[in-house]
Amino acid sequence: MKRINKSSVLSLFCAFVMLLSLCLIPGVKSEAAAKAPAIDKSIVMFRNSYNRTIRIKNMKKGDVITKAVPKGNDYSIVSAYTSDEHYNEILVNTFNSSKSGTTKVLVNVKRGKKTYKLSMKVKVISFTSPIQSAKVGKKNVKKYISNVPYGLLKKDCSGKLSIKMKKGWKIQKIEQTVNGKTKKIKNNKKINTAKGAILITVKNAKLNQIEELKLAKPNF
Repeated sequence: MKRINKSSVLSLFCAFVMLLSLCLIPGVKSEAAAKAPAIDKSIVMFRNSYNRTIRIKNMKKGDVITKAVPKGNDYSIVSAYTSDEHYNEILVNTFNSSKSGTTKVLVNVKRGKKTYKLSMKVKVISFTSPIQSAKVGKKNVKKYISNVPYGLLKKDCSGKLSIKMKKGWKIQKIEQTVNGKTKKIKNNKKINTAKGAILITVKNAKLNQIEELKLAKPNF
């Protein structure tokens, strides 16, 4: 009886492991690709806020958002729409809200013959400035910075923009619209509101709240 060579056994074992790995890889890819669409569990918004973009997670090619509406089609607290620009996003705003409160946004995503029904809680609250202090030069401009789409500033101002946020809030970006083009601005740098509106995007991660604030003169 021939003796079994140890190196041959080891080679066969390694070949078996490699074959098993190759068999499992497609399964892993398939499992990842098959993840169901998902949406944030909850968000918070101020009243009078313009569009906030909500991305639907795990969307893949061919998926279609067929519905994005407030629960019961009640637009008194929040409005929701599908996006014309991005297949994996919806838009939520409170610009036309007549009251504060808590409701849900319902979203349907069609994947092949299957429809996934998603739900996101939306809490809408009255505006309370997330800014601790804001100055342009020596001028205190905190009361002129708001989430409304029109400006509150009575006179244009120029100088170093200095903004400090309340606890829990952070500045994501500061931009200025000049002649139809968007320009990024840094905090503690010189600005001139006569050149265009100053847009300040802020975030409270704990509340999952993102707001775009505006410093500008009224455009009407």
